[in-house]
Amino acid sequence: MAINFNGDPWGGVNQAAERRRAKDPRHPLVYRISFAAIGWANNVGHSRFDGLTLGKILADERGNEPSRQNMNKAIRKAKQLGLIEPESNVRCLVVSRRTFQRGGRGSYICQEHGISRGR
Repeated sequence: MAINFNGDPWGGVNQAAERRRAKDPRHPLVYRISFAAIGWANNVGHSRFDGLTLGKILADERGNEPSRQNMNKAIRKAKQLGLIEPESNVRCLVVSRRTFQRGGRGSYICQEHGISRGR
């Protein structure tokens, strides 16, 4: 798949680095949500957490997971800021194709949103 941002300039991102930032409790929760969305995004921009849960990713320095209420609040704020798409939820964070595109090998599936093979 060719990457196309409608003529806008673009650069690459290291998804492993975004995963590390998502797990770093020094960052505000709303930005950690965004880092997780990009870090785990598949070829259709949907983030499956590879056996982890969002709570485990967002744990504090003592390993305490944020409450479901705090995660949902941070997800709502990330949506308001345009960091993730409106269909995002605690089970699947979605990145806009205007922000992130991934080509090559990888998944084109999201069970949470009923996407199979990029449709």
